[in-house]
Amino acid sequence: MVEGQQTVLVEAVTDLAQAQMPIARACRMVGLARSSYYRIRHGYRHYQLVVEPIPQAERVQPAALTQSERDQVAAILTREEYADLSVEQIYWRVFDGGEIGCSERSFYRVAGACRLSGDRRRVRTGGKPRKAPTALASRPNQLWSWDATELYGPGRERYKLSVIVDVYSRYPIGWRIDYYESWQGAVDLFATAIDRHGAPAVVHSDNGGPMRSRQLLAHLHTHQATVSYSRPNISDDNPFSESLFKTLKYDLDCPPRFDNLEHAQAWTKEFFDRYQSQHRHSGLAHHTPESVYYGTADTIRDQRQTHLDRYYEQHPERFRKPPKVPTLKPTGINPHLSQTG
Repeated sequence: MVEGQQTVLVEAVTDLAQAQMPIARACRMVGLARSSYYRIRHGYRHYQLVVEPIPQAERVQPAALTQSERDQVAAILTREEYADLSVEQIYWRVFDGGEIGCSERSFYRVAGACRLSGDRRRVRTGGKPRKAPTALASRPNQLWSWDATELYGPGRERYKLSVIVDVYSRYPIGWRIDYYESWQGAVDLFATAIDRHGAPAVVHSDNGGPMRSRQLLAHLHTHQATVSYSRPNISDDNPFSESLFKTLKYDLDCPPRFDNLEHAQAWTKEFFDRYQSQHRHSGLAHHTPESVYYGTADTIRDQRQTHLDRYYEQHPERFRKPPKVPTLKPTGINPHLSQTG
């Protein structure tokens, strides 16, 4: 809004105010902020435009600790006697000792600036950190991911749902529900999936007992499938299985509790039938897992583009440039860390 327009609005507000209308209501009527009215009305006496403002982090705070006081706090934090204590514990000990007079928040602020506010407890040593797993998926059956989740039955009854998902297409390769997880169930699950779809190049999972069982590893080795595992406590290393479980459990038809094992199996079958053939997946350029897995997504994409081109010809004024439908892209487990592909 230019200065001349603001002046006109201020005069309009002033006229309304002289007619006994409150300033706030008059400003709302003419579309002018009340603070702008007062600032312009009083000739900018309370507002000075700063040509080159100083960022807040670089401004001098008159009440801030001096550099010598900050150095003192940093020296206290690095004392050997306080190596195993938290910042809070250190602060109150030195405060009770009369060494410092700053606030606990200021003490923490200095600790953060010196990178001394992290977890100060002893951690496990003696082993190298596990390298982040990487596996690419640019076609179906190149990478499978599998995991298990818990479903609620009546009372304290629980069921274990194990699912194998093709990462590239998000197609559910196989699933089963049991009362508990076991290596035998895992082997049977993969045996059935491989008989139907062929063997994958890589199988990724977390570190559960059935996932690392020697029986399952032997079965996958027979089919020349490489195994990959997530790092402990890193859920992002297996996002495809976790995402599918959330989609399943957040489905509006998902019962909070199943009547029995047969009820859980019947509902899960109905969900996966619907998911693989009807669910337009945002990570698949809004194709269904079934169309991507079985290779019909390219034909559907061409049909979408033809429809979009026809609409663009009818209404070019509604677009800044000719629209393009989204395309499928390779994905995988931590693909940004992979050195291949």
